[in-house]
Amino acid sequence: MYRIGEIAKLMNISKRTIDYYTQIGLLNPIRTDSNYRLYGEDCIQIMHLIEHYKNLNMPLEEIKSSIELIKTENCVDKQKVEKHFEQIGILMRHLKEEIEAIEPILDKLNSGQKEMVKNKLSSQGVPLAQTLLLLLS
Repeated sequence: MYRIGEIAKLMNISKRTIDYYTQIGLLNPIRTDSNYRLYGEDCIQIMHLIEHYKNLNMPLEEIKSSIELIKTENCVDKQKVEKHFEQIGILMRHLKEEIEAIEPILDKLNSGQKEMVKNKLSSQGVPLAQTLLLLLS
């Protein structure tokens, strides 16, 4: 078990960031009788997941949903987490292929038509499409 300063140093992130992750429910430390927060190995695994997802430009709300899904499936063990990352990679490759297929069509649209397509995308679809287009260039 680690105190906040110890885990911050270990993970090379600020105590403020750990506080924020705790406040939004990403981390669930144990409270001592004197109200100190103690973080276990599960919190370290979760922070590694958060770091990985942040490197994929995933918003914290989606990171939280993904971590909650992992927790409900009881798959915080290394093999299942790696499989989860592998599945995300496969999905990202499929999305990249789809974007590559429609990119020539989008290039031919006028600004009004492009706006109409943009309005059809979900709030999550627009940043995802922009990110994938950046990866393609």
